[in-house]
Amino acid sequence: MRNVNRPSNEGFEDFDLFSELNNLEIFISKEHILEIDVKKNSYIYLPPNKENYIYEIIYGAVKLGGYSDNGESFVYEILPHQEFFGNLKYLNGQFQEYAKALVDCKIRVYDLDFFKTIIVTNPIITNWFISYLVKRWCSAELKLKNIKEKQIEERIIALQKHYNLQIEDANGKSHILFNLLTKQDMGDLIGVTRQTVASILQKEKQLIF
Repeated sequence: MRNVNRPSNEGFEDFDLFSELNNLEIFISKEHILEIDVKKNSYIYLPPNKENYIYEIIYGAVKLGGYSDNGESFVYEILPHQEFFGNLKYLNGQFQEYAKALVDCKIRVYDLDFFKTIIVTNPIITNWFISYLVKRWCSAELKLKNIKEKQIEERIIALQKHYNLQIEDANGKSHILFNLLTKQDMGDLIGVTRQTVASILQKEKQLIF
């Protein structure tokens, strides 16, 4: 299901890195790439993420976030299938992030050195990766733009449009991504409290009924 409210990396909408590697007949061992299953609400990693891996979501969805100075967790990104995440290790140890499964997930795990090698040695993969990074950058900028310019009710509507995406978990069950978000998740993503989100959603529900 394609969603026009999410930025897409034009020309690479259907790009599949794993398939491309197989097409190029690049030798792949279990030391390079493997697949894991992650249960709902389980952490894939916690800060500081010192693991030498990059992760691809095959089925499911993943919540990315961090911790405030007083130890409270917050969410800044929700990723569906075909998205990548992890620590590329270009920030001199400043990377402080957790990754948590929203539903039962199947994750493809790439060895970091192998991943870095393939994205700089093959022109097609290099172009895809640059395009992918720009897409993620654009997505982050759109979130900030909505927080800066829109009223809270409009932010929630924009959030719903952004995550109005059908996903499938590792068990073959379908979900709408927005419906998996808690009110705290929504509040973190649009810069308001959980209580504010709950109040607005309740008002909207009363207007409907």
